[in-house]
Formats: sequence, C-alpha cells, structure tokens
Amino acid sequence: MLHQPFGVGTEQPRLVSTLLGHAHVDMALLCLASLLDLSAEPLRLRVHDDGTLTATDLERLAEGLRDPAFVPRREADERLADVLATRQATSQFRDCNPLALKVLDVPLLAGDGELAYCDSDVLFLRPFSRLFDLPKGAGALFMRDPQNAYSVRSWHLLAEPRLRLAGHVNTGIIAFRTRWFDLDLVEWFLTRPEYRFAPVWVEQTCWALLAQPAGCRLLDPAAVGIPVPGRELPAGQVALHFVGPVRSLLPAYAGRAAERSRLSVAPDQRDAVVVRSSGARRLTAGALAATELRRRLGRLGPLGRLAGRRGR
Repeated sequence: MLHQPFGVGTEQPRLVSTLLGHAHVDMALLCLASLLDLSAEPLRLRVHDDGTLTATDLERLAEGLRDPAFVPRREADERLADVLATRQATSQFRDCNPLALKVLDVPLLAGDGELAYCDSDVLFLRPFSRLFDLPKGAGALFMRDPQNAYSVRSWHLLAEPRLRLAGHVNTGIIAFRTRWFDLDLVEWFLTRPEYRFAPVWVEQTCWALLAQPAGCRLLDPAAVGIPVPGRELPAGQVALHFVGPVRSLLPAYAGRAAERSRLSVAPDQRDAVVVRSSGARRLTAGALAATELRRRLGRLGPLGRLAGRRGR
C-alpha cells in the first residue's frame, strides 16, 4: 500500500467509523490503512471498541491508522444507558450480539447529521472518490449484497405491513443521514424473536428496515463488491469485502495489491475512480423466497447449486 495518503488538501478529514475487536486488529491494520491511503478525500477513523481491544491493540492502531479516535466500550455503555433504559429488547440485543454496536452505537454516538462507516474486512485496491456521498433525496447508502441476507423469512413480509426492507443491503460500507435513525422502529423489530432466526444477520436486517423509508442507494458492485473465487475482477474494482466465507482469500488479494502499488508510480487525483450508486428496490416476499430457495439448493451440493443457477 501507499506510505502517504492519496488525498491531499486543506479540507477537514471526514470521520469514518468502524467497529473493531482484538481478533481482527491485524486485518484492520491492512484494510483500514488501504481506505485511508487510497481515498481522494481526506479521512479520519473513529474506532468503536467492542470491549476486547487491549492496550497493545490501541497502540498498534494509533500508529498504523494515523491516530484514530477511539470510543471505549465502557464509555459507550455509560453514554447509551439512559437512551436504552426503556427499550428492553434493544438493550438485550446490544448486550448479547457484538454486531449490535454497529447499528446502535455508531449512529447514536455519531454526533453529526451524516455518518460514514467501513468494516475492517474491506480491502481497497485503487484510488477512489465520493465513496460515502449521499445523493439528494437519499438517506442511506450501502454495499450491494448478491443475496438478501436477512434474519426474517419470506412469509413474514406477507404477514406484517411494517416489515418494509430495502433489498440486497450489505453493511460493509454505510453512509446514513442520522435523522432517519428510528430507535422505536428498531425496538419494535427486536421484540419479535421470530424475526431473528439468523443472529449474524439481525444487524443487517435492522439497517435494511431503517433504510427503506429513508431512501436507499446501493454502491455499484463492479466497483465495491464481494470476491468470487476464480472470477476475474472488473477493471474498475475499487474495493472488496472479505466476508466470512471468502475471508481466506484476503492475503492473496492483499499481496497482489501491494505488488501493484510497489511497481506503479504514485497516483494523482485524476486516477481516482468515482464510486457510483443506484436506487435499491424494496424487498418483496417473492425475492426473499427466491433467495431462500437458492440457499436450500446450495446445501444439497453441486447438483442443487446447478439447479439453482438454472432457475435464476
């Protein structure tokens, strides 16, 4: 990666939040440094500690990520205690699910009208600009997930009119106007255990629920996407989100990016890829049912996956 930040200027850095724990410090030092190095606009990180960062972790992050701001878990607990005191389901969710801090602490402690967020497993490959820009009329911006990875079932959408979700939301990258953050809606959702069949997707489902009324945009997956083993990257690929099933691919991609950086001359402002977005569609029961079917077929092995591809 570059040793100096790509974006140089006199403008104030934009604050980008991230959620981080001890287990992912090494990955964060790689991926979040690439975010800072390759952004055409100056950025500064704010790290939300999930409660597991050590003193050594904080020192390493301060040195490797240009002295980010830190939000210690204990401080966040104290600041949100009164806010969540009357919202039992939300408070319990925050206590039990580490990803809850991403959908609760990040917006509630943002302090600004707009928040920007990036996961610690998103690797940036080339200079970029306008990643976190929210177009006029849009209140939310996310990555585009190839599937609808939510903790609700298709029949829930048919039975409950309030369950309105933006489709294909992936929360590896987020921009959000905080006036659209509806804590009462989150509490309503979390009081219904049937909407939480997949704990790892509850946070993402909450964001999709908040995003639909706000006006949701999704980043172009040809620029910001999830790697697919064996598939060539588009020429304009800016970043890749190494979610759990493809996390093992990260070292190889990082090595290639480092080699390309070593061999190339320092980029200038004209090299930056402008990251664009398009409007997200509201998730329908039929679209979610199709995702559910593909998952079931995928569990059946190669023949099931082949049938799923033919049915697309």
